[in-house]
Parts: sequence; C-alpha cells; structure tokens
Amino acid sequence: MKFIATLGLCLIAGMASAQKVDLDRFNFNFEYRNLPHKPLDSSYTSFSVDLEASNFITGAMGEESIKSKIDLQGFERKEMDSDVQIKLRIQDLIVDKYQVVESSSTTKNKDGSETKTYSYYVSVDYSITGSADWTDNGGAELAQGVNLFSSRSYNWASASYKTRSEATNYYANNRTAIINGFIRERLTEAINATNNKVNYYFGYPITRNAENLWLSDGKKHPETEAMSLRWTALKPALEAVSANELSEETISKMTEMTKYFDDVKTRYTEDEKSHKKLRYAAWYNNAVLYLLMDMPVKAAEEARGLIANDYDAKDGEKLLEQAEALKALLALNKTNTRHFRK
Repeated sequence: MKFIATLGLCLIAGMASAQKVDLDRFNFNFEYRNLPHKPLDSSYTSFSVDLEASNFITGAMGEESIKSKIDLQGFERKEMDSDVQIKLRIQDLIVDKYQVVESSSTTKNKDGSETKTYSYYVSVDYSITGSADWTDNGGAELAQGVNLFSSRSYNWASASYKTRSEATNYYANNRTAIINGFIRERLTEAINATNNKVNYYFGYPITRNAENLWLSDGKKHPETEAMSLRWTALKPALEAVSANELSEETISKMTEMTKYFDDVKTRYTEDEKSHKKLRYAAWYNNAVLYLLMDMPVKAAEEARGLIANDYDAKDGEKLLEQAEALKALLALNKTNTRHFRK
C-alpha cells in the first residue's frame, strides 16, 4: 500500500509538471533616484540659470518662465552664487523660406470620368540654433557648447485651404502668432534637452519606471496560485517604494520572492518547454528584483542563468547589460543604493 501511495504522488507530481504553462506580464511601478554619470563634488548643493536671448525669443514665453523650467534635480535653485551655473544661449529664429504649396487629388466618378480637386497650404522653413554651458563656482568648465536642438532647420505646414488666396491670407494675418508658436515649440525642445543632459551628467532625478514580472496564469497549473498569492502581497510594497527609501521590510519581501523562484528552478528541471518557461520566469524575475534592490552582481548571475536556460535568451542578455551598467554606475558614485534623500 505504501508503494502504491508513493507511486500515486509521483504520478500527480508528474502530471502537474507536464501541464501547459501560460506566462503573463504582471506590471507594477517602481521608484528610484537616478545617479549622475559625471558626479560632482559632494559639497556642490546649488545651481542657477542664466539666459542669453533677444526679446524676440523671450517674448514668446517670458525669460523668467524659461529659466524656471530648468531644473538640476537634487540641487537647490539660487539666483546667484551657486555651485553650478547653467547658461543658455539661444539665437533668433529665422524664416528661411515661405511658400504656398498646391496639391491635388483625383477621384473617379460613377460614369468613369475623373474629377481633380486642388487644395493649398502654407509651408514654412525656419532655422534656429542654441547651446548651453555649465560651469562650477570656480569658473571651471563642466560642459561647453552643448547643442539644444535636434536640427538646425525645421519645416511647418498649415492646414489646407480651398484657394491659394485663403492660404496666403491666413499666413499674412497670423504670421506673428505662427512664428511665436515656432519659438515656443523650440524653447520647449531646448528646455527638455537642457534638463535631460544636465541631469544625466550631474543630477539625481526621481524616476518611476514601469516594470514587470512573468508569472504563471494558467488556471490549472499548480504554480499559479502560489505565484498569485506571493504577487498579491509583494506588489503593494513595490509600488510604495520612494526614491528616498527602500525599506528593510520591502527588501525582506523581495528576498522571499527570490527564494521562492530559486525553489521553482530546482523543481522544474526537465528539458521541455513547460519547464523551461517556468525556469525562464524564475531567472527573469529574480534578475529584475535584484536590479531593483541595487544588487547588480546577483542580477547578473540570474541573467546568465536565463541565457543558459535557452528560452528567450535575449531577455537575459538585456538584463545582463542592465546589471553591468548599474554596477558601473554605483561604483562611479561610490554608493550601493539608488534610494536616499537628496
């Protein structure tokens, strides 16, 4: 009887492991503080913004409004005597070419004849240049001549009009407003470029990324309930993390999840698709969790396991690349965490 009972348990376990595995993305948001790629001396705590532009440019948005939109995150804004000075130089926008363009379309009537319809729109080519300089409180150059625009020249096209004169009149009557619109659009581009670049190099911007784990979602598979229960407990903790702190309690919950996935790897060891998919989930999820815990060495180990598992190995390569980049960035900043007050 004991042999029969043992055989029965083995058969049940075998049937469970042979079941089809359905993996689904389970999404969550996670917050952390980006680290600078050219960290400044820790004594630097403030920044200021200066703008060199004509009234033609500043009139479209306002000088103070432009300056207020520049933000070196993790640093205090000052009007003067700051540790980091950000200076923007923006040249006047120039209209290089204006023309009314004729276009036509042909439709075939029921009797087989064709009707050609004409329309007209305004096309404007314009150019603008601008750059940013970053210096420290001693006048040393941190970066010079950083380009603020994706192109030197741009094109704009109006809506279509039925006649050439309508298109011409539209541009003539609204030229100032149209050009101010160009300037505002390009100023927004310059502001975004400045913020992206200065924070990439020196700032500590707060980032809230969309992440995901791969979990079993097949109703009949025995791992589905186990994963679901653990995920239901873990997700709120992950989404409550702030850039200022990753608590020991949350780290403990994340670690418990990695231990569960380590166990999954030991229970699904066969060289068949269903087992490989579950091992894929285990390796992938652990790599993600270790990255979020700022443990790139362990994340890299999981990523290598994912590659060796040979099921969506490219995901392993991407995670390995992320782990190596994070390891280098943490070392560059002489820290072991992306969660702290700044």
